[in-house]
Amino acid sequence: MNLPNRRTVLTAGAATALAGVTATVAACGSPGSGSSPAGSPSAATATSTPPKSPSAPASPTGPASWSALAKSLDGTLVRPDDAAYPTARQLYNTRYDTQKPAAVAYVRHEADIRECLAFARRSSTPVSIRSGGHSYAGWSSGNGRLVIDVSSLARVDQDGTIGAGARLIDVYQGLVRHGLTIPGGSCPTVGISGLTLGGGHGVASRAYGLTCDSLTSATLVTADGTTVTADAKRHSDLFWALRGAGNGNFGVVTELKFRTRPAPQTVMAYMSWPWSRAQAVITAWQAWGPDQPDEIWSSAHLAAGPGGADPTVTVAAFSLGTYGDLQNAVDRLADRIGAPATSVSLRRRSYQEAMLVYAGCSGITDAQCHLPGTTPGRTPQGTLQRETYAAASDFFDGSLSPAGVRALLDRTEAFTRIGVGPSGGGAAIVLTALGGAINRVDPASTAFVHRRSRMLAQYIGSWRAGTAGTAQQDWLKNTHTALRRYASGAAYQNYIDPTLTDWRQAYYGSAADRLTRLKNQYDPGRLFSFPQAL
Repeated sequence: MNLPNRRTVLTAGAATALAGVTATVAACGSPGSGSSPAGSPSAATATSTPPKSPSAPASPTGPASWSALAKSLDGTLVRPDDAAYPTARQLYNTRYDTQKPAAVAYVRHEADIRECLAFARRSSTPVSIRSGGHSYAGWSSGNGRLVIDVSSLARVDQDGTIGAGARLIDVYQGLVRHGLTIPGGSCPTVGISGLTLGGGHGVASRAYGLTCDSLTSATLVTADGTTVTADAKRHSDLFWALRGAGNGNFGVVTELKFRTRPAPQTVMAYMSWPWSRAQAVITAWQAWGPDQPDEIWSSAHLAAGPGGADPTVTVAAFSLGTYGDLQNAVDRLADRIGAPATSVSLRRRSYQEAMLVYAGCSGITDAQCHLPGTTPGRTPQGTLQRETYAAASDFFDGSLSPAGVRALLDRTEAFTRIGVGPSGGGAAIVLTALGGAINRVDPASTAFVHRRSRMLAQYIGSWRAGTAGTAQQDWLKNTHTALRRYASGAAYQNYIDPTLTDWRQAYYGSAADRLTRLKNQYDPGRLFSFPQAL
């Protein structure tokens, strides 16, 4: 039997995939400022040549000054006239392909970063920080900006030391050979720093906590060129801020140190029901999922395409426990729903196999599980493709009322009736169960304050690259508006949303004022600035 690809697993649900239905929505990205892949040189390799001494002051931003910057770097500076520029300027989401940064600096060590920041200060050139380029708002690039890309900093060590540019697929593969892992997301091309600095949730989070909860220290270069290592004892205020509000706000993170966890055998389950049972499925799942034992994670998926066909409703579950325990748990869910699933898959897998399935990379090589290309973070053998989408999010502190469930279903059905023309695409609403280890952390102990919520919802509209996606984005806006009245008012900062007005409160809640003070302390000149910078 062919395994479902990642697009199907994470949107329409693998049970549907196993039944041969093709999904129409994707949205691989999740972490705010992006990520970085494998196949990149490790940090050890990157720093094998002694860093060059700081260059003499350059004139503003004319050709001579850019040339001087390029010569001062051990990494590569890609400019618009260079052959690598069409690839270097790309983010994961094709909707930002019109952005034209002034240059992309693939830094190889901290000295390269200092050179770039000094250049930006002298020339008043705006800076963007990029690890994997998955920013939902496209803010890891931008017109006329100097993009500092950390993809070459990609070491993955057994002790949990990981370069800021390492892609998730390389993090998992690098640690699992030692029987270890850290909790993280499922998109293989997301960078570890973008994921971690905004929180970081995934299928192991109810058991092991968020990615930022496993972080024990972070090294970064601040706006004035100072290298700082933040942990529980050194720069503890900054360490607090980096765990939830670190994306693009305080400096360029170069290295992260994590507390690793065992990578045990796992069990994966996928179930689907006919759309006529959707209300019962969502009502039962939201009471079931967040209350399971820590080792059981689950999500419920509503997905639709244009053209009038019924949407799909599926539940995915993942467990670090036994096969029998998950089997009993999903049986209890079916009892709550009042009907058995029409399609069921329940399989034991190694941790490594499970991560590859979620990544859509089962059956292909590590080199193939990347975007194609020769710039750092890509591989010539890469087979993964970029996507085109927009998304929004809500946290829910309790179960949805019957009216709230009905609103979810109505908005899913609404997409089947819109005219998308040649843009095609699809829509999905993904509900993820929280609780467990995530919610046992005090909301004030990190800048990720969403520790009392039961569910996280992501609304996604996708369309064909090169088209406007107007109908899909209108659907997204109307869906977010319709569900907001039932939600807590909070939003996930790694699903950064440029349409939010009160984004400080939505992302950071009670932590917002303290974060603003720290921003003024570590970046008083606002070198690191973007529309939702602190």
